[in-house]
Amino acid sequence: MNGNAKLKVKPLYLQVRDAVLDRISSGKLGSGGLLPSEADLHRELGVSLGTLRKALGVLQAEQLIVRAPGRGTFARSYQRDQADERFNPIRRHDGAVLRGLIKTSRAKLVMPKAAERAALALSVGERVVRFARLRSLEGRRFAYELVCLPERRFPHLTSRSEIPDDLEELAKSSGVLLARAEGKVSARVVPSAVATALSLAKRTVILCLERVVFDTQDKPIEMMTAYYDLKDEYCNLLMR
Repeated sequence: MNGNAKLKVKPLYLQVRDAVLDRISSGKLGSGGLLPSEADLHRELGVSLGTLRKALGVLQAEQLIVRAPGRGTFARSYQRDQADERFNPIRRHDGAVLRGLIKTSRAKLVMPKAAERAALALSVGERVVRFARLRSLEGRRFAYELVCLPERRFPHLTSRSEIPDDLEELAKSSGVLLARAEGKVSARVVPSAVATALSLAKRTVILCLERVVFDTQDKPIEMMTAYYDLKDEYCNLLMR
């Protein structure tokens, strides 16, 4: 084995993490299913308890499992309220997740822009599926989200009459498990098309969020550029 090959070997705890994750992604362990005990996994996988616990800690940080003291460790349940909490950063003034009424445009198969190609690590010639979501609350349009997905990960999306407005539901329907997201927030002059969609005056400055979501293999699977016209609401960011 040459030096470059050695560098590609995963640490043991990540190999254990992948072995446990396979139970979830393969369907052997359904949404909310109970994992074997640490003692059973320790014996089955043939690793130390320290290595196993480190692997489970990674899965917990990725929000793929939930540890319940006295009850055990469970695969994360993909219920609508939990999914909203995980990837939706917009909150009401009281801290509750804000969804609003959602109108989604028809998905289109297009060539990516340079920023999309870079963010999604696409090869030359790869296409993306792109669509927009418009969110409103009590008649006020407050969010415009432009979503971009790799065609190879979501090959039949353009043929669907309806697109799930929750990212985790959409990903799960295509056999994709989500692990984490990265984003950056800035104040920007709203693009003219977005200003029209949100009924804003031209040159209005509003909040812009650029987000990339990664799967459990740390591959980027979604790029979203969102514009938010917030009043009493706010953008909730987790920092670590």
